[in-house]
Amino acid sequence: MSLITLDDIASAAERIAPHVTRTPLLPALSLGEQLGCQLFVKCELFQRTGSFKIRGGFNKGLSLSDEERSRGIIAFSAGNHAMSVAHIGATLGVPVVVCMPAHSVQFKVDAVRAMGAELDLVDGDLVARAMARMESGGFTLMHPFDDPAMIAGHATCGQEIIEDLPEVDTVLVPTGGGGLISGVAAAIKLHRPATRVIGIEPAGANVVSLSCAAGHPVTLASPKSLADGLAAPIAGSLNLIHIEAFVDDLVTVPEESIGPAWLEMVNTTKLAVEPAAAVGVAAIRTGAISVDPDETVCMIASGGNADFARLADFS
Repeated sequence: MSLITLDDIASAAERIAPHVTRTPLLPALSLGEQLGCQLFVKCELFQRTGSFKIRGGFNKGLSLSDEERSRGIIAFSAGNHAMSVAHIGATLGVPVVVCMPAHSVQFKVDAVRAMGAELDLVDGDLVARAMARMESGGFTLMHPFDDPAMIAGHATCGQEIIEDLPEVDTVLVPTGGGGLISGVAAAIKLHRPATRVIGIEPAGANVVSLSCAAGHPVTLASPKSLADGLAAPIAGSLNLIHIEAFVDDLVTVPEESIGPAWLEMVNTTKLAVEPAAAVGVAAIRTGAISVDPDETVCMIASGGNADFARLADFS
């Protein structure tokens, strides 16, 4: 397995351009003042399905052969990747099966159904169900993160950050299975090695840091977090290679810190982010990450698919 290159990222950017939004990089003055840095937010919540996931998804989908498309796509996901794959299937005219946990957020389940995908709600081993159905049905797997096409597609987010904010000192990346951080870190470091790239995981779903410590991918039997978009059960082998090569640090934030950080980010930025997008705020608030007043920091607002009624629990 090899690392993606700048050529891979440039090819992905050209391929997916008709289907994704070049999201804005907005200054977050009030939140930055409160956190003690010069803060910018990369607004991936403005993508068509409400998260960064369509970047890698479209790069993978558009790279498939006609024969692979004819057999259909299968995916496993707690929500954001599921919605992305369903949208990509509908756009490209490809049949889609999505395996989701039985406890998935209801509006994400409804969104997948509404986009025409076949939904398989799984009360048990999500990955095993998807693999079994892939083998029996002849589907092409659209892995949520452990795939070079997915990584290169997600890297376009990092490419845009460097283009719009070339002086960025630190990039904070919400981390689930490792797709976003492996791509973003590659793009950032290949352009500007001095920029610090830090991945942030919730304590209830820290499969990447556990895998890095073990030296190989591990599995979490039942990952669970308020930041449900980061609750991946496994880490990807290819992602771990990219993280080792390009990421400066991985930190874990306590579950109890995520809700207040989410409320603070929504209130100060007025962006309707999901809890996963606020783990950077939690990391600074808990002291897991230190920032300086003159430091230019970019937080990736990875998505906006949340049950906002839950915000009342933290007010």
